[in-house]
Amino acid sequence: MRTLRIAVAVLLSLLLNFGSEAVAQINHECSLAGTYRINSADSDQLYSAVENAVSGVPFGEQQRFFFDLSIRLTPPDMLAFDCSGRRVSVASSRAPKITFLADGKTRNERKAGGGSIQSRVELAKDTLTFTSSGKTDDRVNVIFQSLENGRRVRVTRSIYTDQLAGPVVIRTLYDKIAEWVQWDIYDNDDLAARQPKRQIPTIGGSYKPATAENRSGSNNAAALRSALGEWVAATNNRDIDGQMMFYMPQLEAFYLTRNSPRSAVRREKNQSFARADSIDIRAKDPEIVFQESGATAVMRFRKEYKITAGKRIRGGVVIQELRWRRTNNGWRIFSERDIRVIR
Repeated sequence: MRTLRIAVAVLLSLLLNFGSEAVAQINHECSLAGTYRINSADSDQLYSAVENAVSGVPFGEQQRFFFDLSIRLTPPDMLAFDCSGRRVSVASSRAPKITFLADGKTRNERKAGGGSIQSRVELAKDTLTFTSSGKTDDRVNVIFQSLENGRRVRVTRSIYTDQLAGPVVIRTLYDKIAEWVQWDIYDNDDLAARQPKRQIPTIGGSYKPATAENRSGSNNAAALRSALGEWVAATNNRDIDGQMMFYMPQLEAFYLTRNSPRSAVRREKNQSFARADSIDIRAKDPEIVFQESGATAVMRFRKEYKITAGKRIRGGVVIQELRWRRTNNGWRIFSERDIRVIR
């Protein structure tokens, strides 16, 4: 488990925790260059892939493996690439730009606590490959491959470890949304607010300014994370009015019920608040996948909860799913359920 965490941490530090510039013109000799948005419909489903991979792990370790892999392998909503010779710059909606040398040479990197990790980054005409290895029983491989004459990018991530029967392989498809590189896709509201309006050519040939309302999933993801924080705060404060403002008039699913009106959800939550002396709910950074061209979003996150009622304390950890719909008044929940009980 430890070697898995180390290797994935190196991978994310190099390729996701990518300083920032607003917009840069691409190098047309680099087929990967451009700005991309995730296509969740054509991508592997993260939770299904992880669940299948950990099924052979001893039962006592499955929960930890499932959560560990799910968090670390959550793909960013957007990617941006540019390259000049062997120098490659990469950014994502989860982290700012970083530039590295993709010359195919193996480099040793010291890790905290001693020991070393070997890493190699190689750039071919339409493929960028990252390989990392520590101990011989642990390898990480990531391939960025340009498809359809540069209109899409497929990201294939593979993790190998002796504790798993085979590698965990996740394939994620991204569609190009701009021929120019937009470096300010990093999920940062302050940065976005400071950027001037700029014309960014889209694939269809039309032009749209890179303002907050029509920048893609990056700002939508920020708005959803903010809404989640307010929803959790309202729950912990037992503020029924504050919490209910985040719900649609009708919920397709509310735990074990279907097609529940908001009034029924309010009634059940009110009863739960009334019975509790204190509520402490904590949500980890969520996985967000946009659907229906960004009109809806599936959010999954690890939720830790502790509810005190007199001398009775009830608590646990679950993977919770909230489904959101974008409305004129902001994002609203139309489905709420737990998809996995961890403890």
